[in-house]
Amino acid sequence: MIWLIGWIWWLAFPVRKRLAISNFKAAFPSLPSTLLRQTVGEMVWGYIELAMGRRAVVHGAELIQNGGICLAGHFGAWDLALVSAAERTPITIFVKNPTNRFVARWIHAIRSKAGIELLGPSHSALAAYRAVRNGRLLVFVQDQRHNEGIAAPFFGRPALTSRGFGVLASRTKAPLFGATQWRDERGQHHIRIEPLDLDVPDASDAAVSMLTDASQRFYEQTIKIRPHSWLWLHDRWRPH
Repeated sequence: MIWLIGWIWWLAFPVRKRLAISNFKAAFPSLPSTLLRQTVGEMVWGYIELAMGRRAVVHGAELIQNGGICLAGHFGAWDLALVSAAERTPITIFVKNPTNRFVARWIHAIRSKAGIELLGPSHSALAAYRAVRNGRLLVFVQDQRHNEGIAAPFFGRPALTSRGFGVLASRTKAPLFGATQWRDERGQHHIRIEPLDLDVPDASDAAVSMLTDASQRFYEQTIKIRPHSWLWLHDRWRPH
C-alpha cells in the first residue's frame, strides 16, 4: 500500500522529484532511488493515520524530568510521532506552517489539541527561553536549509544550518536529547527520545559551532540507519 501511494503521488504530483533523487544519489550512490517512493508513501500514509487517530509508541519519555532541548527531524510520520510524544511530555517547537492554508489549519489544530506550544521561526527567542525554564521540552528541527545559517558538514557537503539549537543549548545548559521516529515491519510507529552525550565547550562561539556540527552528525547517523525514512525533498545543500 505504501509503495503504491508513493508511486501514485509522484506520478500525479511530482513535487521536487528531481531534487529528491539528486540528493539521495549524492548521499547513497549504491542504493536505488526507487526507495524514495517509500519515503513519499510513508509521509502521505502517516498523515492519513494521524487523521484516523493512530499514535506512535513513545520510548524514553521518562528520561525527561525537568524539560530540556531536543533535536528532531523529518523522519517517517513526523507529525504523528510529535503528537504522540506531546501526550507524554509538554512540548514547545519551532515550526513553519505549510503553504496550503487548509492543510496548515488542520495540522495547527491537531498540534494545538495535543498541547504543543508552537513558535514561529523568528522573534520567538524569549518564548523559547521561557519554555525551557518552565520545564518543557523545546524541540528544534535542524535538517532543513537556513538562509542565515552557518555551513556545517552534512553527508560530506556544507549545508547552511540554523544556529538556534547551538545558541539555546549553550546559553541554557539544559539537558540535550535527540528524537528519532520510524515505522516497524508490522506498521507500528515508534519515536525514541535519547540523551545526547555532547561535551560542550565553555566559550560561547565555540559551543555554538560545535553544537551546530553535532546536530548534523546526529541527522546523518540517523538517516544512514533507514535512508528511505528521511524526507529528501528539502533543498538542503543549496548555498544561498
